[in-house]
Amino acid sequence: MASSRIKSLTKLALLLGAPMALLLALFGSGVHCGHANRAAILGFERDWLGMDVVVPEPPAPAPVTTPVTTPTPVTPAPTPTPVVTTPVTTPVVTPTPTPVVVTPTTPPPVVDPAPVALGIVRDPIPLTITPPAPLPADLQARLAEPVRVRVTMLVDPELVDRRPDWIAYTQRHVAWASQVLEAQIGVHLELRGVLVWPDAQDTNLIALVADLQQRPRDGADLVLGLSHRSFAGAPVLSAELPADHNLGHALVQASPGSRAPHLRGMLHAVGQALGAFAIRDPASEPWRAGSFMADVLAPDTLAITLDDDSRRRLLERKSLPFAAAPQDLEPQEH
Repeated sequence: MASSRIKSLTKLALLLGAPMALLLALFGSGVHCGHANRAAILGFERDWLGMDVVVPEPPAPAPVTTPVTTPTPVTPAPTPTPVVTTPVTTPVVTPTPTPVVVTPTTPPPVVDPAPVALGIVRDPIPLTITPPAPLPADLQARLAEPVRVRVTMLVDPELVDRRPDWIAYTQRHVAWASQVLEAQIGVHLELRGVLVWPDAQDTNLIALVADLQQRPRDGADLVLGLSHRSFAGAPVLSAELPADHNLGHALVQASPGSRAPHLRGMLHAVGQALGAFAIRDPASEPWRAGSFMADVLAPDTLAITLDDDSRRRLLERKSLPFAAAPQDLEPQEH
């Protein structure tokens, strides 16, 4: 009887204990993997699921000190003494150089800090970018000329309320737009500052652009207003672009639902500031191909590109200085 009970208890322990042990092992492994890959998981939730999470920065690598070695001078071998009977040659002994670690006594030079380092943006562009097409010889030289455009960003207060990471969000979009512009026209965007745009509550498009025109640049070449709204279908602002200057202000509209809601809008705004013309015909080839000078609300499934005419104009005008935007803007229906 006792033996039968022991067998029954053993079977019960195996039936209950084995699944519990497996569940605990799976749970422990999941917690360990989740903690080890916390930054990657939070980055996926932020960029692909649109969740407001803070992704921790990776730890800075420890500085590596390279020892500087000074070889010990080689002692010349003595001259062998000739012997009348049998010549004897003294072997040359070369001493092994001893490594010497030199500690610098002077402090390293002080380097001026960068305005806002775009190097901290490590996230890849979440949209598909079409590689730039080959250029004729006359435009290849223009593409090879690097141009730096210093940008100050003014952010809509409603966008600030919606995104606690609004500064990092703005930095990511400027870095992504800079990557596209560098490949297409050789223009690098340097972020000088990210500020709240207090007067962006106005829903009038003309009033928003007029307010941007009055904003001081504070050392920047271009002031961009980042709006949470899309102005598709609104009147197009007609302004006479100077032949020898680029515009110093532009409005960036949003593309709700996109994985990069302000990327196309930022490229479109910078393109207009540099003198490219907005494409308004949905039946045109640049519109269907996904040129960022066309539909700002294009779906994410359509790769971002730049049409040939806009690219040529931007290459020709990219080196022009920036001037204040004109004051006489009038709405014009298209």
